[in-house]
Amino acid sequence: MSTQTRVPQGFRFGVATASLGMNPEHTLELKFAALEKAGFNIVSVGFETYLDWVRQHNPDLPASTCPEGWGEGGEPDPSDDVLWEALYASADKLKALAASHGLTIIAIQPLNQFDGWPTGHPRKEWSRGKAEKWLPLCSKFEIEMLQVGSNDKADASSDLDVYVEDMRWLAELGALQTPPVKIAYECWCFSRHVNSWEQTWEIVKAADHPNLGLCLDTAHFPLSPPYGYDPVTGTGFDDDSYQQMISRLRALPGEKIFYVELSDVVVPDPPLYKGSLFDEWARNNKPPRDGDRFIWTICGRPVPLVGRAAGSLTSDSAKSGARVIESLRAILHTGFKGTIIFEMFEVEHMMPADKEIPARYAAACAESQRQLIEACW
Repeated sequence: MSTQTRVPQGFRFGVATASLGMNPEHTLELKFAALEKAGFNIVSVGFETYLDWVRQHNPDLPASTCPEGWGEGGEPDPSDDVLWEALYASADKLKALAASHGLTIIAIQPLNQFDGWPTGHPRKEWSRGKAEKWLPLCSKFEIEMLQVGSNDKADASSDLDVYVEDMRWLAELGALQTPPVKIAYECWCFSRHVNSWEQTWEIVKAADHPNLGLCLDTAHFPLSPPYGYDPVTGTGFDDDSYQQMISRLRALPGEKIFYVELSDVVVPDPPLYKGSLFDEWARNNKPPRDGDRFIWTICGRPVPLVGRAAGSLTSDSAKSGARVIESLRAILHTGFKGTIIFEMFEVEHMMPADKEIPARYAAACAESQRQLIEACW
């Protein structure tokens, strides 16, 4: 990042570790060094990334005993005390590693498939037990926020009152930690029932807890089912729909936006399975989540204003679809001040065993930050 880039007062820019490479060669050490070189001083760390790092330093740790299909990335069952103790004990070491690169870890993310389980569902109490392990870990990191992504499982409830109760419970648990941990609730466009920021806002309002707010991601706006693109047809997200969404966004109270995530979205033109840029990947890989929207979110979210593959493609037919500058201006109109994290995903360009990928994406984020500050402040 250019030393001439001055971040506006009250704001902080950082990058998610998951967006700096997806190959085992892309270690946390490489990612932290890349962020330091690019001039960033905050970072959000993926839970799976942290778990892998702890296992590398503790190779004799037992396997997770999570029921099949309930955990992701080898995450521990709430009853896996040895694993949780290793995660707790390693927090200071990762904080020290980050600090050696001038970085502060501001969030662990995402706590997923927590919300919306119907009463009596076997995962409801299990998920609360999982949260009771996550929140103390957040406190050991002394982080400010835990990001929660809306439940994308088919057997989650369609009753938003269930989500309200769950998120209020989680917000109170976060408030009881020492230090307290804020809960930032994010809609995932590929979720079955809560797939727009308007729905997460209704849940946050109804839960009415000072420790609960929103995480807004510019990538989920253009892919949200009520008004966004359908990746298979290429339709949706027309200008009228976008302007109506922006009007609602501008009306949010800024203090309930806990943090913002930025990435662009490739317009599905041509659409998925009809000649799109991601057809081959979709045919040859089994993504960790279901649905065509998830495929688009993991393949087609480049760095805003820089372009695909961190701006390294000399010729690219992709069209930019997230309207990030307009969306960020609308968010700033609310009075929001705080943390802004780059979280982009381009699995085809992030998976190769190229150790330069973290540095390439960190530098692209720095350039994007420069352009966004110039355009939005």
